[in-house]
Amino acid sequence: MKLSATKLTIIFFSALFAELFALFFQLENLHLITKPLLMILLFNWFWINSRGFVSLKYLILLALFLSWLGDLFLLADKQNQTRFILGLVSFLAAHFCYIAYFFQIGKRNGIRFTPKISVSIAVLIYVAALFLFLAPNLKSLQIPVLIYSLTLAAMLLSSIHAFDFKKHDFAKICVAGTILFVISDSLLAINRFYQPFEFANIFIMLTYGIAQFLITIGALRNLEKTSRE
Repeated sequence: MKLSATKLTIIFFSALFAELFALFFQLENLHLITKPLLMILLFNWFWINSRGFVSLKYLILLALFLSWLGDLFLLADKQNQTRFILGLVSFLAAHFCYIAYFFQIGKRNGIRFTPKISVSIAVLIYVAALFLFLAPNLKSLQIPVLIYSLTLAAMLLSSIHAFDFKKHDFAKICVAGTILFVISDSLLAINRFYQPFEFANIFIMLTYGIAQFLITIGALRNLEKTSRE
C-alpha cells in the first residue's frame, strides 16, 4: 500500500519531533527508538513508492540503509573513536551513493555538464576553511575527515549540477537537502572536534533529518518524471 507524501510528512516529522524531544529531555530509551526510526521510515516509503521505477532507485535505497547504519554506529558512539570511524565510513559510503545517483540522474534529465565555477569555488572554499579550522584538533583523524569533507562537497556539487532549475521543480528540494546535510555534518564536526555548544545534538538531528527527507522526496519526484518520459 502506497503512502502519500503528505502522510509521510506527518509521520516522519512526528518521529523527528519525538527524537528532538528525547534529545532535549535526555530520554535515552526513547532516543534509542526514534533515531533509527527516521531512516527506516524514509527507506520503506521510498521502496514502496518507487516500485517499477528504474534501477537508479537502488542508489537512494542503499544511501538510506547506509545512513541508518551510520546512525546506529553514532548512537553507540559515546566518544568511542572506533564506532565514530565506522559511522563516518557508513555515511561516506552513503554520500558516494548520492553522488552516483545525482551523476546518473543528471544524464537522464538531459543535463549537459557545464561546471558552475563560482558555486564550485564557494563550496570548496567553505569545506577547506572548515577543515583547516578543525585540523589542529583532529589528530589521527585528519586524513579520514579530509576525505569525508571532500566527498561531502562532491555530493553537494553533484546535486547542483544534476538538474535544470528552470524545468525541474524538484531540483531545489534535492539541493536544499544536500545543503542541509553539509550544515548538519559541519555542526557535528564543530561540536565534536572544536568545542561542544548548547543544543548541538538538537540542531544536528534537525538539519540531518530534514536533509534526508528532502533528498528522498526530491529523488522520488525525479524518478516519477523520468519514468514517464
